[in-house]
Amino acid sequence: MTVDTAAPRLADILEAFDRVEPLDPPARAAAIATLSPAIAERVAAMLAASTRRGILDAPPPVLEDSAAPLPRASLAAGARIGAFIVDRLVGRGGMGEVYLARRADSFEQRVALKLLRVDAVPSESLFARERQMLARLEHPGIARLIDGGLAPDGRPWMAMQFVEGRPLDRWVQQDRPPLEARLRVFADICDAVAYAHANLVVHRDLKPSNILVDGAGRVHLLDFGIARLVEEGADGTAPAATTSAALMTPDYAAPEQLGNGTITVATDVHALGLILYELLAGATPWAGDGGTLSMLVRRVAQEDPAPPSRTAAAHPGIAIPPARLRGDLDAIVLKALRKDPARRYGSVPELAEDVARHQAALPVRARDGSGRYRFGRFVRRNRWSIAAVGAVLAALIAGAAGIAIQAHRTAIERDTALAEARRSDSIVQTLTLMFAQAGYSRDLTLKQTLDESALRMLATLDRSARSGSAVNALSDLYVNMQDAKGSYDLLRSALARGIGGDSEEMTARMRANLADAALATGGKEDVPALLGSAEAVFARDPRRYGSDLQQIVRTRAAIARRKGDYDRAIRLLTDNLADGERALAANDSALMTLYNNLIVYLIEANRLGETDAVFARVDRLLARTGQRDMIQALGIDQLRSVIRLRQGDGAGAERIAASIVERRRRLFGETPGLATDLSQLAKAQLANGRHAEARVSLMEARPLAVRFLGARSLPVLGIDMTLVQALAELGEFAEAQRLLGQVRGAIAALPPTPLTPQLALTEAVLAMKQGRRAEAAAAAGRARTGFAAMGPAGAFGLQSVAKVEARIRAL
Repeated sequence: MTVDTAAPRLADILEAFDRVEPLDPPARAAAIATLSPAIAERVAAMLAASTRRGILDAPPPVLEDSAAPLPRASLAAGARIGAFIVDRLVGRGGMGEVYLARRADSFEQRVALKLLRVDAVPSESLFARERQMLARLEHPGIARLIDGGLAPDGRPWMAMQFVEGRPLDRWVQQDRPPLEARLRVFADICDAVAYAHANLVVHRDLKPSNILVDGAGRVHLLDFGIARLVEEGADGTAPAATTSAALMTPDYAAPEQLGNGTITVATDVHALGLILYELLAGATPWAGDGGTLSMLVRRVAQEDPAPPSRTAAAHPGIAIPPARLRGDLDAIVLKALRKDPARRYGSVPELAEDVARHQAALPVRARDGSGRYRFGRFVRRNRWSIAAVGAVLAALIAGAAGIAIQAHRTAIERDTALAEARRSDSIVQTLTLMFAQAGYSRDLTLKQTLDESALRMLATLDRSARSGSAVNALSDLYVNMQDAKGSYDLLRSALARGIGGDSEEMTARMRANLADAALATGGKEDVPALLGSAEAVFARDPRRYGSDLQQIVRTRAAIARRKGDYDRAIRLLTDNLADGERALAANDSALMTLYNNLIVYLIEANRLGETDAVFARVDRLLARTGQRDMIQALGIDQLRSVIRLRQGDGAGAERIAASIVERRRRLFGETPGLATDLSQLAKAQLANGRHAEARVSLMEARPLAVRFLGARSLPVLGIDMTLVQALAELGEFAEAQRLLGQVRGAIAALPPTPLTPQLALTEAVLAMKQGRRAEAAAAAGRARTGFAAMGPAGAFGLQSVAKVEARIRAL
């Protein structure tokens, strides 16, 4: 005999449910007995859910309603469960009962006591394990699990934090808050859900009745993790369909819940999409249509919801005006509600970030694919500066060609070339400053603007030397704004189109710049060939192409550094330093970059004493030019702070870093550079024992770094690890542990990185502050091994490990 193991079709399940649902209980049982086992299980599950009432739907206790008639309770008032005395029954659902209770021992505490059915949790050990996990959820937006156990009659119970507030939908209906307030509350909801996900807990039954808004406008999510607790079997396997469906609310179910699919983070993302839909439109996409449960299930599983803006039109007053929802918010909600979980947002932070991008007038990822749309969003944010930027771009294209003047024959020609080179560098510096003050993000604002400008230029430029010079100048702007990939894409496209091809000199210069960009973006294969072809041109006239040959030297030094050969990298730069200063006399930015690279290599090689001579050269240049606030000068000053910190001068390091933060903020506003400066300031503050000040600096740096560089970028992970250490020093262990968990997950998803030993050091600090000596010592040992493997570049890390180990021994 063969057994049909194929999953039943949803249409067959719905057809059977429509026949069974109208019958009385005895007739239902008889009808279900005639169905195939797979269909019978799903029909029984839908019947259990058809009341749309489960233990998770019980309303919060409201003390003012104590005189209202109540259903008959299985526990009498005054009954004791664990450390709690029952006051009264609040509600009953498919999985058990909810009581208002108070602590019976020495201090006053009200709780919502959830009393589950005896068969709700098939394993006492599972119940204990899951209860311990849920008790670790410490977040201001999540109602805490306080206690739990088994009642005398064997029923599992849990005491949850008592929250006074209104369900989310009632808050909207009664207060009718503005859009900004609704989006703020939604961001808080997302933050709580993301925290739970980071701790491996999926809610599975998010809906407005499980979200309370208190009198201060703060949100509190109820019943987090209970669905998982009662759904899992004793062996940790997937739940039975009947149990799963009894816990879901059809209006807020995801298609995979209805179809007995896998429950993942994407299920909560779908529920959050429905919650945002109702916050904006005043109703869910499935509300108000009447019909049977099977019709509702069919719509959820098979139909695409209408955009929130369309539903909002039917709920004036409660809903946000449709005109404010069309476009970004419609797109965000509909992406969260896609039928295929893989096509929704990949995580709750991604959803929250897109909402935040909409609020900041940044392009949202739900509408990716339209360059015109993204550029329009940039114009909307920066409409007053666009005209000025365009004027400077025109000056850049018109003026940069002067660099190509062949000026090594006579003094007049040489002076003209120097003047034009300085003018070109000044234009790039000025344009960089304008973009920075306008505000940008790495991938969608400045980059989008530069890309739009580059596309227009590439479409009009020809094979002349003038066109090649304009491309190289725009490439310099990309590099100045820390977008090496943008420079790479521009140069590769220009070379492929033959732009500047009539000039062997300009083609060689573009190839040299492309080699730099390829190295910066992780490419290695094309670099030797590009450098070789460019150097062959420049070597024909070393006097004329002195600055270009110096660029070749800098790139070869960078290659050596990538290989960990610091001695060769430093030797290449120092042996050519005098020639470099002569060749780059007309380009202050390039000369400062040369000094910066040499100092960085000396620091990484742990040859700090040799940096003084280079800093002296920097100071002479800055005194001569008066450009102490140029971008490269700020970067070199940050290196001064780094060296002071490594030499044990924490006060000096903090003083320099604070000055850089003030100057960068005044000159450039919010940029990736400011995030880096704040991070360096925090490290100095941490070294000086100023833990609270370090936290303030890091809390300002982190959102900047996330906005400009991405939530999973290496600078953000570095900031997060420093923040974990600051929180640990302040005794804020729960938040430190939460953030550390996020960092662990992010680093685990990366290829081997120098952040790995830093993560181990961070783990050691947190364990040490919590008094877990053995765990701290083990983590410090892993950090020591990792830093030692880095060679000279790990020297400062080893110093930090030694300090932490000394503190561990003193425990």
